[in-house]
Amino acid sequence: MPLSQRGPKTLLITTGVFLFIGILVVVATAQVLPFALFVPALYTIFSDRVHPWFKFILATAIPVTFVLAPGFIEGVALYASLIACGFLIRRFLTGRNAGMAVFAPSCLMFFLFVLGVWIMAVQEGASFHDIVSRWVREVMNQVALVYNQILSPGDLAEFRVSRTAMETRLAQLFWGIMASSVMSVMWLNVLIAAQVLKTVKLRSWKGPDWLVGFFIIAGIFILVNYDTIRILGLNLMIVVSQIYFFQGLAIVAAFLAGHNWSKVVRWVIYILILSQIYIMIAVTALGLFDTWFNFRNRIRSSEGDR
Repeated sequence: MPLSQRGPKTLLITTGVFLFIGILVVVATAQVLPFALFVPALYTIFSDRVHPWFKFILATAIPVTFVLAPGFIEGVALYASLIACGFLIRRFLTGRNAGMAVFAPSCLMFFLFVLGVWIMAVQEGASFHDIVSRWVREVMNQVALVYNQILSPGDLAEFRVSRTAMETRLAQLFWGIMASSVMSVMWLNVLIAAQVLKTVKLRSWKGPDWLVGFFIIAGIFILVNYDTIRILGLNLMIVVSQIYFFQGLAIVAAFLAGHNWSKVVRWVIYILILSQIYIMIAVTALGLFDTWFNFRNRIRSSEGDR
């Protein structure tokens, strides 16, 4: 079925599928969350085959749910936000702006997440730090259950001694980790949508040159002997490094495509990159130094020489 097909039957079926997905997200958010995170890509690909009334229904669902079934408001808001992200991705990919296709929905989801934490803090009469610390502690409790089964007594004792310090550090870096995670999810959505729609080639994407300024600022903040500024610098460094990691992956993809490496080998290399922290750091450094050396131009030049 071609993507341009928009007959009444197609609109009805596709709209029904999206409404069914919405019901699943609302009533079983935790169970379908891994799948729900890729709803933006799904909507980006099939948005021209969804009935115009779908957006109206989704927009009215939030206030109606808030009044009639407030227990489901989180799921409805999440689904509406994911559809909004799909709309933004579609718009920017159509305009061949891959950077904004990742950045705009990431900002939207991060803002809504912060808003959700703020609402929770107000309801509980707690601070942002209290909420985050509790979440980190719950995650570490789950990690401890796993470690109890797989670690030796000596390693388990070492984990228990260092756990408090680990929880403190994770709570300090929570916002940077969360922003980086949101960007990673949106980047995957853009990657999937771009592969299907053929609007842009992400291997040609390059971050703005002024981004290196934030990298320098983050580095300076980390060196400052003042906890608040140093923590801010660490969180900023996480976010900036994530963007340069995307740029480094684009360079690797351009190199592999330029030398006609098979898709199987490419996937093996991508999996290896994502599974090894030291290779990820090297790819991030590649993206950073691309600001000055423009590696993809050098790849094209070497191909031309041959």
